[in-house]
Amino acid sequence: RELTRLEFLSEGAEGDGPVYVFRHALTRDVARASLAPARRQALHLAAGVALEGLYADRVEEVEDRLAYHFSKAKQADKAVEYLTRLAAKAARSYAHVEAVAALEDALAHVERLPAPERDRRRLGVVLRAAQSLSFLGRFQEGLERLLREEARIERLDLPSLAGPYYLWLAYTESHLGRHDRAIASARRALDEARRCRDEATMGKAHVVVAQESYWAGEPLQGLAAGDRAVERLERSGERWWLGLAHWIVGINHVILGAFDAALEAEARALAIGESLGDPRLQSYATWSTGWVHALRGDAEAALEACRAALGRAPDPVNTAVAQGHLGYVHLERGDRAAVPLLEAAVGEMRRFGFRRLEGRFATFLGEAYLLDGRLEKARDLVRHGLEVTAETGYRYGLGWAQHALGRIAQAAGAPAEAAAHLGDALRTFLGAQARFMTGRTQLTLAELSAARGDRAEAATRLREAHAVFRALAVPRYVERAARLAATLGLALPEAPPASYVAVVRPGEDAVFATLEARRADLKVAEVVWDRRLGERRRQARPVALERRRGQRRVPPPGPAAAAAFFLSP
Repeated sequence: RELTRLEFLSEGAEGDGPVYVFRHALTRDVARASLAPARRQALHLAAGVALEGLYADRVEEVEDRLAYHFSKAKQADKAVEYLTRLAAKAARSYAHVEAVAALEDALAHVERLPAPERDRRRLGVVLRAAQSLSFLGRFQEGLERLLREEARIERLDLPSLAGPYYLWLAYTESHLGRHDRAIASARRALDEARRCRDEATMGKAHVVVAQESYWAGEPLQGLAAGDRAVERLERSGERWWLGLAHWIVGINHVILGAFDAALEAEARALAIGESLGDPRLQSYATWSTGWVHALRGDAEAALEACRAALGRAPDPVNTAVAQGHLGYVHLERGDRAAVPLLEAAVGEMRRFGFRRLEGRFATFLGEAYLLDGRLEKARDLVRHGLEVTAETGYRYGLGWAQHALGRIAQAAGAPAEAAAHLGDALRTFLGAQARFMTGRTQLTLAELSAARGDRAEAATRLREAHAVFRALAVPRYVERAARLAATLGLALPEAPPASYVAVVRPGEDAVFATLEARRADLKVAEVVWDRRLGERRRQARPVALERRRGQRRVPPPGPAAAAAFFLSP
């Protein structure tokens, strides 16, 4: 009370008793410095123990103070526990800078733990740090930290730790565009998780495989992995990752042009994000929804969704991704507002080392400059996009860059060069099972052929594009094809588009099962094995059906020969 009277302390109330605090930080620091180190540590320890007792049933309210006191008391086990809990609390509110700082402090205390416990606690801290670093776009730093622990993981031989370790290694490598390593790490995560029946880690690893399948232009494999992820994550109760699984299922549907199915998957991801109050899931699902609307030509719905996604984005990576997709929406509208948004997104992706999206957004930025007639600038950006997407194996993004280079060459009055680039794009999109973008490329080729006076070639390309757009139920592009046909005086078929048969390469059992399960979503009438390679489909089917199949002539797949399946009318 004397110190209070002298105005060194202030008295307040908290709980059942008075609380005294220093009026000035300088006074507090002088008083603290006057204590011997051992005495200071003892007081911090006493304060920590007292707080644990007082807040035993609501310790989360004082985790920051407990972390502070046990750290100062050099009580390594308690310091690591509360610093880790403090980091988890910060991460839940997307304060990942603060989370990383707390985990850095925890690592310093880990080194003072007894040897049997030290390795396990260290790995737990490093895995949490890798997650927060990924949300901050510090992928390379996260990768380096993880790789430093690989020998420790192998020495411990604990599948309960090795599964999550290889999961985060796969997740980080995926964002850095290292496809082969990401897939190998995801498979190792699955193997380790099976050893200890860790269903949650298995589900998460399938999410990474689904994401890598998207980047590699293998959307059917992505859907198969996504379905497995959803199944396991629903059983394990991992709601955040379940939302992410629905999101990547939607993104794989985008490549296939199955836009209704994509929107349904993103709606499920959004619902989970809203139920959890998680802004990142909400933002991811919302910009993905906006992207689908933009691809379909519904610019107003796309603009509303992508603006909402940007407003919800809680971290640097998601903010840049949302900016890039909002920029694409403005590009589709022919609006110059695309340029600053895409420039910001490209710069951030380069800083993060997220090269696949750097490549795609660079391509979009080049197309935005094409709108302004700045052909050299446009060409330079799209060539960069092509180089990056090719290097990182991002097949869908590569097709976009090839298509954009074709449009730039056409605008520059170089029709032969334009045709070459567009032919490359068509082969890439066919190989990636990207049906909608195959139709868009055929439409662009039809416009090019018309401009060159090749009416017959224009008619062939235009009818193929029109059939794709009708089969995928994309009315705005059906209208675009019809307008070009009217301009050229061409008649387009009025009959419903032909039903498509998916012809699957032998050995692709997961692709076959996924196609059969999603025939309605993918607008596929039948799924059959490719018999030209000597294998028959499963069991014998009814005679009439087998006779019809035997009579059907399956045309050669052409540029899609290496794909897991192709479509035939």
